[in-house]
Amino acid sequence: MIQRGRRAFTLIELLVVIAIIAVLIALLLPAVQAAREAARRAQCTNNLKQLGLGVHNYLSQNNAFPPVVENYSKAAFDALGDPWQLDWTAAILGQMEQQAIYNSINFSLAAGAWGETTRQNTTGIRTKVGFMMCPSEDSKIPTIAQGWKSYVANIGGPAAISAWTGPFVIMRSDPGNNPGYTSGGANFNCGSFGVESVTDGSSNTALFSEILLGTGPVANTITISSTQRRSTYLFPTGMTLPQDQGVSASASALQFYNTCKNLPGSTAGYGNLPPGGGNAWLAGHAGSVVIWDSYNHWMTPNGNGCFNSADGNTGGWGNVVDAMPPSSRHSGGVNMAMADGSVRFIKDTVNVQTWWALGTRNGGEVLSSDSY
Repeated sequence: MIQRGRRAFTLIELLVVIAIIAVLIALLLPAVQAAREAARRAQCTNNLKQLGLGVHNYLSQNNAFPPVVENYSKAAFDALGDPWQLDWTAAILGQMEQQAIYNSINFSLAAGAWGETTRQNTTGIRTKVGFMMCPSEDSKIPTIAQGWKSYVANIGGPAAISAWTGPFVIMRSDPGNNPGYTSGGANFNCGSFGVESVTDGSSNTALFSEILLGTGPVANTITISSTQRRSTYLFPTGMTLPQDQGVSASASALQFYNTCKNLPGSTAGYGNLPPGGGNAWLAGHAGSVVIWDSYNHWMTPNGNGCFNSADGNTGGWGNVVDAMPPSSRHSGGVNMAMADGSVRFIKDTVNVQTWWALGTRNGGEVLSSDSY
């Protein structure tokens, strides 16, 4: 019997097979990446649900929303002059199965952020908690080496119309030190209130959203086009809009929005400080509130952060009058927890008037279920 040798692949056949495999990988890789991002987004949604439940547990016990930052004591004021305050995150830890961290905090003292304040609270401030971090965040290196968070509280719509219109506000100073002192400019919207004050409806009022971690160079060394984290910086608009002007400021607030949205890519950031969003996860400051603890409903999601010259801060850490939108690495928008405990995905293209309405607890706006 004549045996014939086994026929080998030719070079062309081998190249064809390799090319087919490469095409299949190219087709499958985006699908794999999309599936992974879908899982990360689902985990982020779950984190926000847990935060919403924590706030509702807090409401059940205290009949009030937690303040965006606590007031500080006379002892902290005497020792530090202008201390960093504990924020809403610290207030709800006991409702989030984080009793050990909660018990480590002395609420009569300052937050311990930046290493400048009371050492008693540094244990908590330097702790990292998984459910406070969005898994889609692609940086794990904050500006300061402490615990950090991806989730921030809603303090309301454009402050030029009315400041502190969200569910999270600062308290007011009490000369008798009960409940203490605040370092921010309180107005008629501030103080303690519960769900009864959310007259726009809890399903139409934002509670929390996301923020990309504050990290990177100082603001005045970057431009809009040179950073992938433009929502974590403030860029100057050249406009000065004082807070609490009422509905008559709606037109100028919209002008601010359009100016900020259309700033050229060459616009440099405002101030000589690096971004700090989410850095000190249990701490904040009422005078720099939209950098540390919160966001507002002025610029739509993933837009530019913008500086309002009515803000007296010179370093670039945002005041209530500035515009600091939520931001994320989710494609096309951000997750948002509503005051009724639900979580929705809000697109970057949301109508600006709808976006402003979602930010207020008692603005009287009427929103349909299909408007966002």
